[in-house]
Amino acid sequence: LPENTRILVLIESATGLEAAPEIARADGTFRLVFGSGDYRRDTGVGDSPLALTYPRSRLVIASRAARLVGPIDGPSLTDDPATLTQEAELTRSMGMTGKLCMTPERAAYANAALSPSPDDVTWAHEVIDRLGEDGSRVQDGSDLPRLAKAKKITRLARAFGIKNNRRGNGGNGR
Repeated sequence: LPENTRILVLIESATGLEAAPEIARADGTFRLVFGSGDYRRDTGVGDSPLALTYPRSRLVIASRAARLVGPIDGPSLTDDPATLTQEAELTRSMGMTGKLCMTPERAAYANAALSPSPDDVTWAHEVIDRLGEDGSRVQDGSDLPRLAKAKKITRLARAFGIKNNRRGNGGNGR
């Protein structure tokens, strides 16, 4: 591969999951991706959220420890809008930052669930305004994680083109 090629690494077996920390730190690794279907076939675990909590968490931790962006979750296997939304919200709650989609139509549900809401963006701007972009007005240890979260939300908002509720868009920021 050409130098500096960014690689999305699909983790889809018990062996891959056990090697995830090393894989995440390997040169060229850009993101980890959970191949949930093949993982389930390899391990025999069910498809319930509880059964897949460990592999999702392990990929999130391996990604964070390697200073990668959060991993991409496996795809939903339905076209039902409520289920697509619920599964994408689960993805977000697990700390994953992307979701594979089997069809282009499913991407809208994943994007909506994984992107910050206009209220999230408003909160983030208020925190940054209060603490300073550079953290110069931080008052205690709890302010630093809040500032980091606010900065992350504003980066995501820019990527998704989301505005906040307080800056004159009438609360209709998406």
